[in-house]
Amino acid sequence: MKSILKWPLIIAAAVVVIRVILEESGAPSLLNNIFGVTWLYFLLPIYFAFQIAQDAPSKPYMRLFQVTVVFLFLTRLMVSATYCLAYVFSWSAPRFSVQGGGVVGEGVTPLRGLVLIPLQNLVIATIFGTVVAMIIGSIVLAIRRRLGRASQQSD
Repeated sequence: MKSILKWPLIIAAAVVVIRVILEESGAPSLLNNIFGVTWLYFLLPIYFAFQIAQDAPSKPYMRLFQVTVVFLFLTRLMVSATYCLAYVFSWSAPRFSVQGGGVVGEGVTPLRGLVLIPLQNLVIATIFGTVVAMIIGSIVLAIRRRLGRASQQSD
């Protein structure tokens, strides 16, 4: 699993860092949204499905699920860390403000800012991302497996 996750996690970490830098430097929200890890939920399941189809494990859909959940959990953990840092350093990006569902602003207690809101975001995004990634990845995996069988029959 390490080999399939190494580069996607490096890319996700870079996206998280770049987005925080852009947000805190006052970049336009359109640019900030381009550097969101949510886009990876739509793209990386395709990569995972191709890698799994190439390896041909006995239970490819279970493997896809495992890889997807681990990737999404670790990625959302990175994002949760940015929310904790935003609370501690009172970052000004709109997504960190209370009005944006974030952790910076009036009435946010340390428990909410450092634990509850980041944990809530982690759980919700991991579940949502897993559903989306499994739909996309399963379609790609099914097509790859069907094409693989078709090429074996024609040989």
